[in-house]
Amino acid sequence: MTSLLKLLPEFETPKNTMNCLFLSSDLMFGPRVAHAASLHGSHVKTVLSPGKLEDELGEGQYDLVILDLSCSLFEPAGVISRLKASGQNVRTLAFGPHVQEEKLQAAVEAGIETVMTNGQFNQNLLQIFSGG
Repeated sequence: MTSLLKLLPEFETPKNTMNCLFLSSDLMFGPRVAHAASLHGSHVKTVLSPGKLEDELGEGQYDLVILDLSCSLFEPAGVISRLKASGQNVRTLAFGPHVQEEKLQAAVEAGIETVMTNGQFNQNLLQIFSGG
């Protein structure tokens, strides 16, 4: 009898696997972000408070931090400060409502690498984790 494992193609780890932190209090959107990441072999951990961000940065290595600018608990400058203090070389992305231009601009000024509107984030969600 042939083993089932021999019939299945060899499993390969995706080349663009990332460990990501999603800074948001939106408990409905977090699973959608995590699902998009998992389609490309990446992992997302939702962080609900600045204190938890410090804990996570102390416990793990991360490739990407995504900041939901609608979440009033996180300020872009504070996030950048915590990332620098951690010593990790982490890419940063923030998104928010297009009508809140001040928040989008504050993220740019704080040093967030990629800043986009909610619509742009939703449209590019899969590409963020595919590396494309």
